[in-house]
This record gives sequence, C-alpha cells and structure tokens, in this order.
Amino acid sequence: MNETKKVIKRRKFNFIKFIIFVVITFFFILFFSHILKKPIKNIIVVGNNMVSDEEIIETGKISNYPSFIKTNGHNVCKRIKKLDFIKDCKVSKKWNYIFEINITEYKILYKVRSNNEYVLEDNKILTLDKDIIGVPLLINYITDDITDRLNEKLTEISSDVLSKVSEIEYSPTNYDDKRFILYMADGNMVYITLPKAENLNKYNDIKKELDGKKGILYLDSGNYFEIKE
Repeated sequence: MNETKKVIKRRKFNFIKFIIFVVITFFFILFFSHILKKPIKNIIVVGNNMVSDEEIIETGKISNYPSFIKTNGHNVCKRIKKLDFIKDCKVSKKWNYIFEINITEYKILYKVRSNNEYVLEDNKILTLDKDIIGVPLLINYITDDITDRLNEKLTEISSDVLSKVSEIEYSPTNYDDKRFILYMADGNMVYITLPKAENLNKYNDIKKELDGKKGILYLDSGNYFEIKE
C-alpha cells in the first residue's frame, strides 16, 4: 500500500503584524501608566464642623494629591477616623478626578464648667485648648449614674435644639432626682426630667406658638408655659 505523506505547511512570520502588535501594546501600557499616575485634581470635604478640612486631608495623608486611582478610600478613612471628633467617614471618587470625603462627627453634648471638659455622645471626654460656640455648659455637679442617663438622653436630642441650650443645671427634688433646668440662649427656661427628655425635641414648635413671649417651659410635668412678668 502506498503511504500518503502529510505535508506540513509552515506559517510565514508576519513581521508587519508583529510590529503593529508591539506598537499597540506599547501605547496601551503608556496610556495606562499615565492614568495610574494621574493625581487627584480636587479634594472636597463635607459634613465636618469641629475638624477643619486641612486636618482631615493631612490626617488622611492625601495633602500631596497622590494618584487618583491608586489612592485607597478605605485606608484614607481608616486614618481619618482616628481623629477624636470623627464618627464615620466615606470616600467617593467622582468624575474628573474629584476625591470627596463625607464626614460624620460625634455630637458634643455639653461642656463641664468645673474642669472645661467636653463630653461627646459616645461618652468620650476631651479637653480642648479652644472654646466651642453653641455647646451647652453644665454648671453644677452630678453623680456618675445621673451623668450616664443625661448623656444617653441628650444623644436623642436634635443638634439644632441642643445648640439653643446655653446652660444645664441639675435641679433634683424630693420626688424627682432626674430633674434639670435648661437655660436657653433665647432667654427662656425649660424644666425637664430625664425620662421625658425627648420632649425637648418639640422646643422649636412650642416656641413658634409663644408669639415672642419669654418665660418658663415645664416639660417635666404638665407641659405648660409660664410667662415672665
């Protein structure tokens, strides 16, 4: 029998196609390298009040505007959250190389007059070298157990209403050891008891009904307003 021989054709090396491939690959790598090195164009910080933009940016280690793509938002927030006032941090990368940092700060509940310490909503205590405007001042001593309850209840009060409180005075009675007087910045006084402290959130609505009158608002019992003579 005659054996049939297989003829194997060798492909001819296409030099032109090879050169085109190399050139395309080179420009792709060059373009990708350029994109990786492209720095952050703009840094936007929102939601902060107690901590400055500069401190947040420096703590996040992005003050030198590093690579937009290489900069890890999670790591940036991890560093920023080490600051005392920072409760949460989220990073969003926007179009045109914009790096946006969204900050949530801990609420300051009050300042203790006796030692100038600031109490935050997470019960953290800070001593600062500056005065903060719009923070209530606790003017007298309260026991630890009442302090814990006060902190818990003030956390439930809106920041807007809390900023209207000028001073907090512990004023217990024989039948209510959780009673406080709040001296408001607008000249009114408010009595509250801690079990009903959430009623203070209604202060803005109640004030609208007072028609500019000043006096004492009893939110501890009865919920009535006594006009000053």
